[in-house]
Amino acid sequence: MAGPKVGRGVALPEKRSGPSARPRAIGADEALARVRQALGDRADRIDLNFGQIDLTCKPDQLVQVMTALAETPGLECKFLTFLSAIDWSEFGGGEEEKAADEQDAGRRGLEVLVHVYSPDYVVHCNVHVPVDPEHPACPSITSIYPGANWHERETHEMFGVVFEGHPRLVNLYLPEDFEGRPLLKSFRLSTRVVKDWPGAKDPEEAAAGGR
Repeated sequence: MAGPKVGRGVALPEKRSGPSARPRAIGADEALARVRQALGDRADRIDLNFGQIDLTCKPDQLVQVMTALAETPGLECKFLTFLSAIDWSEFGGGEEEKAADEQDAGRRGLEVLVHVYSPDYVVHCNVHVPVDPEHPACPSITSIYPGANWHERETHEMFGVVFEGHPRLVNLYLPEDFEGRPLLKSFRLSTRVVKDWPGAKDPEEAAAGGR
């Protein structure tokens, strides 16, 4: 059998058939090397985070990144665990926010977060996709992971992210004429608008004597 073709720094295994084709779990460092080779410059950052691959890419690179993660031999992250979004705005405060800025510069605003998994090689990948908080848009990945359909609908409904190319981007939970995006930090809870909250809103207020 011919040896695997060697790319930049690591060899990805060729597809094989027969009893020897059974894949085996790989370690975190090997997984990181394989992901870096498979993605090349399509990702802005690829690191390890608690034994899982953590990477960031721009929206216009997302489809290519997810295709490579799903189809590259030796990775084959074919299982979509979840897709959602994170609103990083107004996160932390004071010295804590400054420290967070230094440790994770650029992770502010709104981002789409995708987690995929390789059952064969036991590789977890977290894909972060920063989007414009004023006009959040991101390509749909339903052509690669059909299970992303409802995840993208929920994320659109709760965060306002428009998934371009989605076959039917309609609400899952709320009426279509509902105003606002409930999981954005800018969304006001109606009970706090109508009347004061009956108790402390946060730990600092509780420490100052609130209930």
